[in-house]
Amino acid sequence: MGARIFADSKISAEGKVLPLSEFKLYLDMPESKIPEENAARIIADAEGLLTEDIPFMPLSLYREFFTIGNRANFEDRFFKRRTMALTLAMAEYCEGKGRFTDKLCDVVWAITEESTWILPAHTAHSPSYPGTSVPEVFGSERLHGIDLFSATTAATMTAVYRYASDALNSVSPLITERLVYEIKNRAVRPYINTLFSWTGMYGNRTNNWNPWIVSNILYVTALIEEDTRVRTEVVKRSMNYLDNFTRWYHGDGGCDEGAGYWWHAGGSLWDALETIYDMTGGEISVFEHPLVRAIGEYVAKVNIHQRNFVNFADCHRRIHADGTLLMRYGKRCGSDMLVSFGATMRGIVKPTLNPSAPYRSIKNMSTPILTEFPPASAATSAFLDGLQVMVLRESSDTGVGMFLAAKGGNNGESHNHNDVGSFVVYYGGMPVLIDAGVGQYTKQTFSPQRYELWFMQSNYHNLPTFGGVGEMQGGNYAAADVVFDERARTLSLNVTGAYPEKAELEGYVRKIGMTDGTVRISESIRLKREKKICFHFMSHVAPVLNKRGEIALAEGRILRYPEALECQIEEFYSEGLNAKAEWGSENLWRIHLFTSAKEYEGEFTVE
Repeated sequence: MGARIFADSKISAEGKVLPLSEFKLYLDMPESKIPEENAARIIADAEGLLTEDIPFMPLSLYREFFTIGNRANFEDRFFKRRTMALTLAMAEYCEGKGRFTDKLCDVVWAITEESTWILPAHTAHSPSYPGTSVPEVFGSERLHGIDLFSATTAATMTAVYRYASDALNSVSPLITERLVYEIKNRAVRPYINTLFSWTGMYGNRTNNWNPWIVSNILYVTALIEEDTRVRTEVVKRSMNYLDNFTRWYHGDGGCDEGAGYWWHAGGSLWDALETIYDMTGGEISVFEHPLVRAIGEYVAKVNIHQRNFVNFADCHRRIHADGTLLMRYGKRCGSDMLVSFGATMRGIVKPTLNPSAPYRSIKNMSTPILTEFPPASAATSAFLDGLQVMVLRESSDTGVGMFLAAKGGNNGESHNHNDVGSFVVYYGGMPVLIDAGVGQYTKQTFSPQRYELWFMQSNYHNLPTFGGVGEMQGGNYAAADVVFDERARTLSLNVTGAYPEKAELEGYVRKIGMTDGTVRISESIRLKREKKICFHFMSHVAPVLNKRGEIALAEGRILRYPEALECQIEEFYSEGLNAKAEWGSENLWRIHLFTSAKEYEGEFTVE
């Protein structure tokens, strides 16, 4: 397992946390002025908001999660308010003409008047009435809960206070007084008086919630808390909580939640470490710890090309990759890989304001603009032995040739998809055989009915079924005998244990590899009795059966399969996935290659 970075290094916060009057935000930056180009984009975005209504958020909308399972209708309006607040505040800060003040006041007041900053889907984190469909409102008599987005809201409102307090005070100082009161009451006070499950203090495994919340509470405390004793207590708790996060990491730094969640997991860990550095005047610095570096380099290793990433787990294939964060991460942890990758990403994706990570996004917007970017380049092989993920490339130029990623692991991983032994293939940086990804979150997504969703099931991944039986969820359903052969460029794994008893498997070994631009998947299967064996392959474009044993795929690639297998190509509507935005079509395709046998040996190639 990983390391308790602070505890193992015997680092204490006692006597090191600066008073608010001596604190400097972004200690590593000589100045934090936002460059004109970025300021112009912020102002243009804010101008578009001046004529927009502040979203209405009635109780009936909040309760939709509990009545019909819909999260999106409430969340869209919730997040819109926060985007408006941060954008208007930063635009007023950049321009300073008062054009955005009245609208900003209205948005700030609306957010402070919300009964709760906890999402309907997260009310289990309300201390007094967990799981209630009606927000609990008791003023300061009882503690508020802290979920992901109450913490990000507190951080967003803290940024509003820091950058636009003069504008708010020009209307009335009571607005900023109310703002600070609500932030402390909903964030700092419960943080130091309650132990939530996401802290890991109950011995439980943590996920992205831990550093994402911690980083935002640190930002809040750093900028508004006057009491040095409270500031110190928040830093002490945060270091302990972050240790509870990193202790579950393997030394390879792999994020089992997938590349999409890395920005809230590893990325937020980095935000927290930078904020602790700022709050202690540089006294506490763990940037060069080997595990910190490994966690950062993971996201570079699973990049395919440009914004395309390996999308195992709850992950979209196209990600808004934060190159500025990655460059900063790489420079401070000593990783040339991350610096180069970050610079490449900065040439593709411009920094934006993000109310989910105000510390990071405003720092990014304040970073000098790059005008030259390195070519996209990556290692031709990587293996994350803890996560059991292999990445192979035909060329170090990420936009050239074949790309293969495959995984072992287990089906109890965070945001799991029952996909032990699955893989994806890209060519020229574009998808060929895919992982469909994840749909819009609903009440069902994180319920006992999660695996009734088609895109969570192994038979909608590049995996076989046996008599119609696919893999089973749970940490006990796992790969065994996982071996990565770097010279042969193969990953061999026993997938038998990922299937339940009713699959009647006696043995299933899959070997996945790539040589000379050809992907090879070798199968060795033994069943207790003869039954239908069906291999499934997922495509985002219509495969074409050229002839028996040969199927045309996307990007001019060919899937070759043993001619003894029967072939069926299925087109289906991707319900709940929004595949048009993800893959360019509402419909996806499954290739079914099947036979009836007790034993089977065969090989598939993509070339």
